[in-house]
Amino acid sequence: MKPIIISYDCTDHDPIDEWVPEDAYDVDFWMNFTIGLDIKGGDNFLVRVVTPNNLHGKNSAKHAIVLNEYTWAIVLAEVDAILEHCQGISWTGISAQLSQYFQWEYDNYKR
Repeated sequence: MKPIIISYDCTDHDPIDEWVPEDAYDVDFWMNFTIGLDIKGGDNFLVRVVTPNNLHGKNSAKHAIVLNEYTWAIVLAEVDAILEHCQGISWTGISAQLSQYFQWEYDNYKR
């Protein structure tokens, strides 16, 4: 099973799919993707969209999509490549794989 993007949003740039930065080589923001196995629902995954000149420190690329140049099409292509890579037979396995790339809303959740 391959996960799909159900929806997405960004509080800094709304609507994100229409936002054009002043400098496509200088972006740094967080956004949310709702990802699931069908359009009925999914879990929230945060990701940082950033260009290399904004990476500072040891863990600055954790949960980040690092782009040389920002366009919305490139962001979607990068996320789709991750989704293609994170396939499995159960949502438990798929979400664990996705949490290696994104900050999952249920990371470190304990019952």
